[in-house]
Amino acid sequence: MIERARELPAAVTVEELNDRAAISALAPEWERLRSEVARAGGSAGPFLAPAWFAVYAASLATGGRRLKLLVAHRAGHVVAILPLLVEKRRIAGVPARVLRSLSDDHSQRFDLLCSDGEAARALFVHLAADRTWDVLELRDALKSAGVDKLIAAAEYAGHATAQWPAMVSPFLPLPSTVEALEQQLSAKFRSNLRRRAKKLNAEVGPVALERIPSDAPRAVIDRALEDGFRLEAAGWKGDQGTAIACDPALTARYAQLARTFAAQGKLALYFLTVAGERKAFHYAMIEEGIYYLFKPGYDPALASYGPGHLLVDAVIRDLIPRGVRELDFLGDDMPWKREWTDQARPHAWRYVFSRGPFGRALHAWKFRLAPRLKTLLQR
Repeated sequence: MIERARELPAAVTVEELNDRAAISALAPEWERLRSEVARAGGSAGPFLAPAWFAVYAASLATGGRRLKLLVAHRAGHVVAILPLLVEKRRIAGVPARVLRSLSDDHSQRFDLLCSDGEAARALFVHLAADRTWDVLELRDALKSAGVDKLIAAAEYAGHATAQWPAMVSPFLPLPSTVEALEQQLSAKFRSNLRRRAKKLNAEVGPVALERIPSDAPRAVIDRALEDGFRLEAAGWKGDQGTAIACDPALTARYAQLARTFAAQGKLALYFLTVAGERKAFHYAMIEEGIYYLFKPGYDPALASYGPGHLLVDAVIRDLIPRGVRELDFLGDDMPWKREWTDQARPHAWRYVFSRGPFGRALHAWKFRLAPRLKTLLQR
């Protein structure tokens, strides 16, 4: 009897693209892979969508930085996508050639979209053959994220790797009914919310929730963004110059993201109005039953009434009947978020260094020698 030959897995090929238009061209396959990864329990969220990266590429891949988009294929299907920026900058004070994730402090979360370990290995083989970089920096990846497959491939190939703890983002699972929400929150917290709402209503004016529909006219959305960014800048972020409204380029990026995801029905803009005036704001997106809160803000003149908490409460009560099952606060851990939940997701920056002498020295300097020197100087 002739033994039937075993079927071998199709080879994975990797292509490198540098034109921003490639992101839009890949959008159908990109979205298919993103859905596949999310269904398998991997990373999810609008910050992994091709539309998101298209906006970020237009914003970040400028000046001395350029796009480096790695795409792995198997049997005619995209099986891994890694969008990177090529830049030269200092790592722990040392000039270096850096491959950085196509993200920044406003991205919230990043990951490698990858269907399996073989695809990740193929991506890293392609990267290892490229001698033009010293360090690969992947920012704000969740634990057990897709980048872990890439890190494992790098370590197997003998590259030094490291991780740097980053933000810890609280999240609140939502019950199926508003009544269940009442039971989920502590009696003291519920009492404080009711007391503050009653006091605000009596001393300033009627309190109401305003939701801007995703299909609202562009002029309505633009005006809402203008009011919302003004509220975000009214607090400490405006004083420190980190608010969206303090940077015209950042304002344009958030506005473009809002228009892009509004067209997909995913934009969520909410206001808490007091006496008919907008006093607190949420810039958020809803995707696959999760409310991603990117930017909150409120009028500091009403701080004693807790308008931020009152808005979160009102938004949750609006989301539950819509079938939303989670509020992801995003950003770093803050006391006000912990008043709502004790659950959080840790993030980390992941690093891979080139195998040459400079890469090894840079790894030793950043993660061993420089921290020790800093400790000695502090002493």
